[in-house]
Parts: sequence; C-alpha cells; structure tokens
Amino acid sequence: LISGRMEMDTVTPTEHDLGTMLVHAEGKVLAQTWHTLTAQISLKAQVKTYTGEEICHYSLSLMGKRVKFYQNSGIPYENYDTISEQRAWTPIQGKQLPVVWEKETHRAYETREITLDPAQAEEMLRQALMEALEEQMEEGKVLQADYEVTRQGDLLQVKLVAQCTEQIGRMVEMDTQEKAVGPRHPEKGTTGADEKTKEAERAEE
Repeated sequence: LISGRMEMDTVTPTEHDLGTMLVHAEGKVLAQTWHTLTAQISLKAQVKTYTGEEICHYSLSLMGKRVKFYQNSGIPYENYDTISEQRAWTPIQGKQLPVVWEKETHRAYETREITLDPAQAEEMLRQALMEALEEQMEEGKVLQADYEVTRQGDLLQVKLVAQCTEQIGRMVEMDTQEKAVGPRHPEKGTTGADEKTKEAERAEE
C-alpha cells in the first residue's frame, strides 16, 4: 500500500521522463478487526496450608566437594516445599573463595479443596481476556466487547468477541537490488512528447 519507489512527476506533460527515486516510506494502515478469545477455570481449587513443621539440612561445598552435616537425608512429610539458601565465604571484600555454605529448609503443608465464587471467577476471566486482547494489538482500541458465559458442572468458561480498530500495517524492507531509474532524455531533435509517441508506436508494433 505504501511504496518507497517514487515516480518523479514532471511539471509539464511535454517534459522528458524524470525516472524514479527510492525513498524511505512509512505510514499506518487502520482496519476494523474482530477477535475471539476463550478462557476457562475450574470452580474447585486445591490450596495448601503450612502446618508449621519443618526440618533443615546444612552442608558445605568446598572446591566442588559437598560435605553434609546431617545423617538422615529423608523427608518425613508427604507434602512439603523446599527453600534453598547459599552463602559464599568472602573474608576479604571483593575476594570470594570457593567455599559455599548451603541450607535447605523443608516446610510441610496440607492441601484442602475450596469452591470459588462464580461471580468472582467470571470477573477474573473477563479481566484476563481483555488484557490478552490488548497485548495482541500493537496499536488500537476496542470498539465493542461482548462476553458469553457458560458453565458445565464445576467448569466455568468465558468467551470474548471484540470489535476493534487497530494498526495492521507492517514495515517491510525494500529489495536493495532494485535500483532507481535515472531521467530519460528525449532523442536529439525531438521533444518529450515526440519520444512518448514513438514509444507508443513501438509498443503497437
């Protein structure tokens, strides 16, 4: 739609052809578009609660070798999270030795099932769909948004159908092998109009 190959216009029709010139062309292409996005969520969710029980394992890594300061490496919990911490020994500021102190904390937790509020879950999905739509559009705005909500058992689904206006143009690099054409002068003793007439006659032949 927008080209960097520009035809040089003449002032009067009797002048000779000025040829073409390659320029940098840039513009915007605005169009009306339609987007359909769908998201779903289960109204039954598993949440975890920490019991307060935890055990810690300590070790020292020296020159790539690990020395453990605990005997039983097993974890007595069915469900647990592991948090790892490492600290390097730096006796002199800016000088770090290959000695690393490691600490692993294992925290026990229990899981339980909760039921989400359908209205809150629907609102969450609506916001997520609108954010996803805005991320898809590089430059544009939503003209109209319609939502369709369906529920099958514990599964809640929201579909967004949106009418938008957005910039759909894409910048494409021109073929550098295509060179501009210089001005074509009329033959000696002829005018630009005579030259064009001759070209038309040659084309008819």
